[in-house]
Amino acid sequence: MLLLKLFPVTVLIIIGAGFSVEAADMETRLIDKNCWIEVFEDSKYDAKDPHVQLQGPHEYATLNNLNGMDWNNDIESVIVGSGATIRAYKERDFQGREIAFTSGQRVPDLSQLGMSNDIESIKITCGNSDSQNQPSGGNTSHQNSEQTGRPSSDRPSAAPNSKSTTSTTTSTTTTTTAPAQ
Repeated sequence: MLLLKLFPVTVLIIIGAGFSVEAADMETRLIDKNCWIEVFEDSKYDAKDPHVQLQGPHEYATLNNLNGMDWNNDIESVIVGSGATIRAYKERDFQGREIAFTSGQRVPDLSQLGMSNDIESIKITCGNSDSQNQPSGGNTSHQNSEQTGRPSSDRPSAAPNSKSTTSTTTSTTTTTTAPAQ
């Protein structure tokens, strides 16, 4: 009889322990509300035409059926949230030409970069958790004005056995280059 009285208490303790683990898992899944990219079907962020905000962190191997629309090869301008870094690819499954966008960046016309209506996959990384997602080299600007992305293929390469350092700041850092010809 004593065993039957202790059984419900033991079950409650075990169930309670399970809930605390689940609550801890929920804390690690908090969404960074500044980690996003908004893509527009038209240049200059025309909100009257189709546009969608994609929340990160996330990898979109294809842009088919996002909010009921096929966005493959249909993006002409982008705005990047202040907590996101973006890699966009000319082909699905993260293949083909790649272009990087930094936090807070606004690109009103992707045709200036040779990527208008040419993006088929996107990787969104939040914060500074992925150092590979940060553009390197080139000129930097600490402005919140209209800015251009940097094609990854234009990155300078370091000499063998050389050391390089990367620093990050909380302000908007944008690497810019001339459009590819």
